Amino acid sequence: MNARALCLLLAFAVLDGTRAEAGMLDTLRGWIGLGDKADAAEQKKAMPRLRIGPFSGGTGASAQETLRKELLDSREFLLSGADEKSDFTIEGSSIGGRVTGKLRDAKGKELFQRSYAAPGLDENLKAFTDDVIYTITGRPGLATSRIVFVSDRSGKRQIYVCDAEGGDVHQVTHDKHGAVSPSLSPDSSLVAFTSYRNGFPIIRLLDLNVGWERGVTDTPGSSFGSAFSPDGTHLAAMMSFIGNPEIFVSDLGSNTAACISDSIGAPASPSWHPDGKQIVFSDDDGSGPKLYIVDVPQKEGQASRLYRWRTGYHFCTDPEWSPDGRSIAFTTRKGGEWAVAVKPWPSGGTRVIQAGGAQHPSWSPNGRLITYVQHGELYVHDLRSGNRRQLLRGFGRVSEPRWMR
Repeated sequence: MNARALCLLLAFAVLDGTRAEAGMLDTLRGWIGLGDKADAAEQKKAMPRLRIGPFSGGTGASAQETLRKELLDSREFLLSGADEKSDFTIEGSSIGGRVTGKLRDAKGKELFQRSYAAPGLDENLKAFTDDVIYTITGRPGLATSRIVFVSDRSGKRQIYVCDAEGGDVHQVTHDKHGAVSPSLSPDSSLVAFTSYRNGFPIIRLLDLNVGWERGVTDTPGSSFGSAFSPDGTHLAAMMSFIGNPEIFVSDLGSNTAACISDSIGAPASPSWHPDGKQIVFSDDDGSGPKLYIVDVPQKEGQASRLYRWRTGYHFCTDPEWSPDGRSIAFTTRKGGEWAVAVKPWPSGGTRVIQAGGAQHPSWSPNGRLITYVQHGELYVHDLRSGNRRQLLRGFGRVSEPRWMR
């Protein structure tokens, strides 16, 4: 690093906070290779080497090229040439968009062979890519994952869905009074969101496959800010039909709801631990929102325990548990602006991963990435390398992203 670049970086670090300065810092890091080149090189060495063999059939050439792009986008593998050493080899065929794929290890042992018969070639190859990733790494792939978010692009805030690369964007609500606070079910078939069509907030469910829509409970009063349980059978949300808003857990099969909190402020933003036994949420008693943990009763009549979880910050909201349950990401305040932070669960030091107006963090299914918004733009942040990239550009003001779990 030369002296001039170092001085520039230090000058902007002192002024860190505004949108332009944050962008310049990212640019400077790219120019001078701040801190990440050695780590990136080590990570690259450790990546499995994968060869894509020939694909037969009428759509085989298209399938092979699309699969190559999906695997490169995954950032999980190094792709080998035909004459290079590889740890794994993919072969397959594609006829009329249907795909049959086979994965072998370096010794030629077949690890799996599966057929994919969804209507579209791209859809089939995304599913095949995720199966390859999971078989080799043991982590979920992101090719078939979805991110749900809010945008005011249409003039009213509505719910949209996109894929993990910011593509295949489509609007899923057309609510006259707007729709906010989305949550995506684990299989990405349902979206829960808050609607104001009745003049007050109420949670509704939308089936993305069939198109039906319904309320969550038959209870009176307001409901807002929902989160699906890890198995998709329950929904945690704020409800106020007994007076002050509290955290309730609704059984989506029976449309019944049970209160699990006893707060003194305004609870918001629930998130489930992956084992389904605890929920983290923010609660503001007038002195700024703090994070709390509440046990989810596992049987009728069981008492729930509620306690504050300290992060080292006085303002904490939008918490979300990581897929492995080992960390919680949340929004806090740093230097008078929003910032996204991560703290190990149950204890450890809090680390701010993006300041300068970043908020609403949500984990990718594999736990390697976090999506968030900054100044109305949607980003995805790699926690291993520290690199980030913008997913959507010029798509209105984006807020409240949530990755499928």
